Amino acid sequence: MAKDITPQQRKFVQEYLKSGNATAAAIAAGYSARSAASRASKLLETPGVIEYRRSLEKKLFDEMGISKEWIGTRLVEIVKACMEKVPAYRWNPETRRDERNGEKLLDANSAIRALHELNEHMNFADGEQSAAESIEDWLARQEGSKL
Repeated sequence: MAKDITPQQRKFVQEYLKSGNATAAAIAAGYSARSAASRASKLLETPGVIEYRRSLEKKLFDEMGISKEWIGTRLVEIVKACMEKVPAYRWNPETRRDERNGEKLLDANSAIRALHELNEHMNFADGEQSAAESIEDWLARQEGSKL
């Protein structure tokens, strides 16, 4: 586990994971406020710092029960929800309310984004998908799996 980083770099990573703000994390770790932004940028690209950050993130995700499978399951749920048509509403100036207009619409933008995220996840999840397998095939396979 990232043995080649300093205690100050470890503190930076810990603070960064708490706040998500690299500049504030650098200052909290004891780096100069004047150079904190540039120092933080360099720290985030330092191999030992990256390794230590990933190990802490993995530990946190393990404690939370978040895994590649869990993420895949949530993404499949999102894709399915986005692919369902929902009632459409239109503003009625007479009643001054949104009212159903009888149409059902697909949230295409959200569906495309969810499919993109699912595709990225499949590429990230080592060996989950062969190059020739489509997203639709992968989704069909998941219906019977523990995902």
